[in-house]
Amino acid sequence: MGNLLTKQVLSMKKNLFYLFALICSMSLFTACSDDDDTQNNSKVIEEVAGDYKGLMNVYYEEPDVEIAKDMQQKITIKKSSDTSIGLELKNFVITIAGTPLPIGDLAIDNCPLKVESNKYSFTGSANLDLIVGKCAVSVEGAINGEDIELIIKVNVDNGSMKVRVEYRGHKMTGSESSEALIKEFKFDSDIIAEQPVINEDNTITFKVVETATADDLKTLKPIITISENATVSPEPEMAQDFSDNKVVIYKVTSEDGTTVTEYKVSARKSSDAFIVNFVFENNPFVVEQPVINEDNTITFKVKASATADDLRALVPTITYSHKATVVPKPGVAQDFSDNKKVVYTVTSEDGTVIKEYQVFISGTVENKVVYDFEKWVAGVEGQEPEMTFYEPEGWASSNTGAHFLKALQLADSYVIMQTDNARSGSAAAKIQSIDTKGKDMYFAKAPKVTTGSLFLGKFITDTGNTLNSTKFGIPYEEKPISLRGWYKYVPGDVYYIVNTKPYKDNCHNAVIDNTKIDEFMISVVLYETTTYDETDWSDCLTGTDEVENNIYTSSRIAAIGQLTGGAQSSWKKFELPLEWKKLYDANKKYRMTITCSSSKDGDKFWGAPGSTLIVDDFELVRE
Repeated sequence: MGNLLTKQVLSMKKNLFYLFALICSMSLFTACSDDDDTQNNSKVIEEVAGDYKGLMNVYYEEPDVEIAKDMQQKITIKKSSDTSIGLELKNFVITIAGTPLPIGDLAIDNCPLKVESNKYSFTGSANLDLIVGKCAVSVEGAINGEDIELIIKVNVDNGSMKVRVEYRGHKMTGSESSEALIKEFKFDSDIIAEQPVINEDNTITFKVVETATADDLKTLKPIITISENATVSPEPEMAQDFSDNKVVIYKVTSEDGTTVTEYKVSARKSSDAFIVNFVFENNPFVVEQPVINEDNTITFKVKASATADDLRALVPTITYSHKATVVPKPGVAQDFSDNKKVVYTVTSEDGTVIKEYQVFISGTVENKVVYDFEKWVAGVEGQEPEMTFYEPEGWASSNTGAHFLKALQLADSYVIMQTDNARSGSAAAKIQSIDTKGKDMYFAKAPKVTTGSLFLGKFITDTGNTLNSTKFGIPYEEKPISLRGWYKYVPGDVYYIVNTKPYKDNCHNAVIDNTKIDEFMISVVLYETTTYDETDWSDCLTGTDEVENNIYTSSRIAAIGQLTGGAQSSWKKFELPLEWKKLYDANKKYRMTITCSSSKDGDKFWGAPGSTLIVDDFELVRE
């Protein structure tokens, strides 16, 4: 573990793995060591019992490196007996790679208390089998007047990992306030047209002058008044960036630490009156979504086969300027038949600007959906640029899983990236298999090979079964016929396989197989569903090895097409027809997915790091 642990420790600002290991270890403490010589200290114990509020620091030892600093924490000291005390830490929640992990209530009971003049001390130790291995655990504490100091050490596997927690706190009187409010929020700046208003929903909004630029909004310093003895983060009068409609979150913590109130602060320009986005969601007759043109016309294309009745009840979803008004209202059906133009009027919040947009059908096209991979959007925005990943608009990917592995320094890159090596336009999708080290992380397994997967659907992380994270398929109301597109492929040099089933539990133990050369896979699947769960996507087929829930083996599959292949250095066109397993029924609900994988056996955690599939200009042809 030596080299890997050293790297992880040096980047703990991005990774709180060892803090997680420590807290999990603490949660299994059951008792401190006995001390037969301890005197009856019942009166003293009653005096020291109570709540203490302070700060906790966490260190990785040998070398001594700080992992986390100044974590605010309340500790309760209680009477266990006439000779011993107990410690209680409630409601632990920590964050690893952006994911909150609730730890729960932690208790250390029956610690003998020793009295030395006005100073009281307690110690204990135990050998425990914990998540991180066999651990020698020691706790040492001292109470001096109203102050408490505490040191907890965890020695894992005879020194393979050592963690130390240091805590300093002060006894609470019981009269500390639980109020955590921002009482006043203002700016001393000439670009402020109206000072901030604190709304009932804990948003804080303010107006700026029309001439304010993005640079003006990037360095605003707020003056903040909060509840007495409370704390606020970020600190008051620290410059913040309110440009481009950014929301800055302030968290106020009460004096007693029991209340945390979150405020969302944002700026707006009151005279904006724009339609920002205009779409017809999940409409089977719209084949090219509306485009907002410079002359304030909004045009879109429909199927050549669409009838007048089809076009008389199109329902648009509209995104427009903050707090402006739109007439007709968004979400109301409109009649676009017979070349009709629907006029939308947008009025700014302050009523000074009124804009009209004419919306109409500009033409008809073949019934197909085009995926050109030109527009990419942020999937996760990291605090540092290299931790932000992007995905083609409308697509999901396994980048979310790679993001977690990258945060743990088990991956050097993401698996889905934009590339300018395009067949047409300026962008294409680059899908690659990467080396993710193959590590047993105790709470999860890191595979040796992580395959890039780009698909229509949703990625929802399941740390217990990573193959279940890929929720394949979007709601689909038409009959797909075939998929056309272009691809290139370069297989990686060294192919790895996992020999032991279940593969997901042994994915970190991969071996080289010199007889195999990697191949890609592109597939289209249409399958039945009884409902569309757009919250948890629980009705979706996934990459799991359970036959009935797997995207390639379930009996719910209505039609499927799969293309596999090896090295292809130049762009190659393909057409992938669907093979029908069941008759298409327009009265049934369906989900459809297109998947692109850089290693066709990636669901077994087989493949070659470096295998790279580039795809562009997909067309899904429909009946």
